[in-house]
Amino acid sequence: MLLRTAIIDDDKVFCDILSHYISKIDLMELEAIYHDIPTVLNDNRAFKNLDLVFLDVELPGMTGIEFLETLENPPQVIIVSGKKEYGADAFDYNVLDYLKKPVSFSRFVKAVNKIQQKNAAPMPVDGLSDGHLFVRCDGLWKRLAFEEIQLIKGHNNSVVVKTEKESFHSPMRMKEIFERLPAGAFMQVHRSYIVNLNKIDKVDGEILEINKRTIPVSRTYIRELYERLHIER
Repeated sequence: MLLRTAIIDDDKVFCDILSHYISKIDLMELEAIYHDIPTVLNDNRAFKNLDLVFLDVELPGMTGIEFLETLENPPQVIIVSGKKEYGADAFDYNVLDYLKKPVSFSRFVKAVNKIQQKNAAPMPVDGLSDGHLFVRCDGLWKRLAFEEIQLIKGHNNSVVVKTEKESFHSPMRMKEIFERLPAGAFMQVHRSYIVNLNKIDKVDGEILEINKRTIPVSRTYIRELYERLHIER
């Protein structure tokens, strides 16, 4: 399920940064960017259809906190601010998280993961349940724990899911399987590879290693990878 997301912030540079972060997450879709509250109020119908909002505190005309007070059934909200002192007030309104600017991509991902955890439910028909993934394989559904999966390699319109002991060929597509993985633990590092970040043994430039398997990292993803692993190039 896509998270229909909006940004309410008068800092256009920061909006560009958040937009870039959102574009990296397949499960998120940026619906709108607002630079003040009156614009939001004039687009009230569209605002009500959102799943997640990044809301700045210091906005012209009305603060983000004051705006929260007016909402009866708000979407999930992540507060963003350049100051720490608003944190206590923000959490009084049951917000999902509080981000202090500047916001790194890894901190952004941690905040977004909270909405996935909050929305976690018993196993649906698409096969996700309690840390497990069901993968179509040989006409059956194979249940794999997320922690078992080391990497997923795309091949044409199918994938190979590799664990420490076995490999499973599935007719599922990369995007289909990526949408069922927890974003905090898995990352696409190449158009043909998704890796479990907890299984990475070594990183050397644009190459990483998992269980003695060498995996290329595209330049598109290299910066994000280093940020999420908290290492420097």
